Amino acid sequence: HSHLLLSPHLPFFAFAVPSGGHLLLLDPTSQQQRGPTWSRLPLPLPAPGGGGHHQAALTFSPAAAAAGLLAFLSDASGHKTLLLANPITRLLAPLPLCPTARLSPTVGLAAGPTSFIAVVAGDDLVSPFAVKNISADTFVADAASVPPSGFWAPSSILPRLSSLDPRAGMAFASGRFYCMSSSPFAVLVLDVATNVWSKVQP
Repeated sequence: HSHLLLSPHLPFFAFAVPSGGHLLLLDPTSQQQRGPTWSRLPLPLPAPGGGGHHQAALTFSPAAAAAGLLAFLSDASGHKTLLLANPITRLLAPLPLCPTARLSPTVGLAAGPTSFIAVVAGDDLVSPFAVKNISADTFVADAASVPPSGFWAPSSILPRLSSLDPRAGMAFASGRFYCMSSSPFAVLVLDVATNVWSKVQP
């Protein structure tokens, strides 16, 4: 449960510099004499630790952020690895493999003082050469529970004719994740409590 050790969540600002291949991080809480400090996080992020040849070959790109945590998604297609990072404390924690194989899914993250929820949605690999927006996987972790827990919930079914764009990401508010769908245009809503998706169309 190393992912439950990422707290405390500290505020920071992250600025993507794609042409430079890195993130610029500003720590406004730094106590150094010169005030806030800057640091650089190289991209794509290499896999943490020595998890064997396959693990070492993985690279990760930014996918979501919440409450002082960054979520990085493995670039290779298949059963994705979600890597959580606290850029201020420099702690990294990979989540267990995503149960559904995907190509370029949309990722959402919501975090609190002792818990977080991560969602990986869409781009299901229905064959080595085809994808469909069918389902979403949700990881729920709570360090305050006894014992501390972290698990992938049963997959949820996306609404019909969903078309997600991973570049748009997700927003979280009042127990729900929101993301955009195009062709036709709509807002997709995941109710975390019930693990059920709905669609809001204009």
